[in-house]
Amino acid sequence: DLAGAGQRWSRAQLRLRIVDARQLNPDTIMPAYHRTESLTRVAPAVAGMPLLGAQQVEDVVAYLVTLK
Repeated sequence: DLAGAGQRWSRAQLRLRIVDARQLNPDTIMPAYHRTESLTRVAPAVAGMPLLGAQQVEDVVAYLVTLK
């Protein structure tokens, strides 16, 4: 549930959760949206490519901080 995400976490914490949530919870099923190294089960056609670019990550963070 994303309701209240902007109150629960800082911009930096939200960014880390999007970029690579496993740094906070190694057992999470949330994908790493910007990390490209040490990933498993990645299709060869998209290997080395992040799911979200840097600006897209910042756009998502900007939205999430508005959810109070």
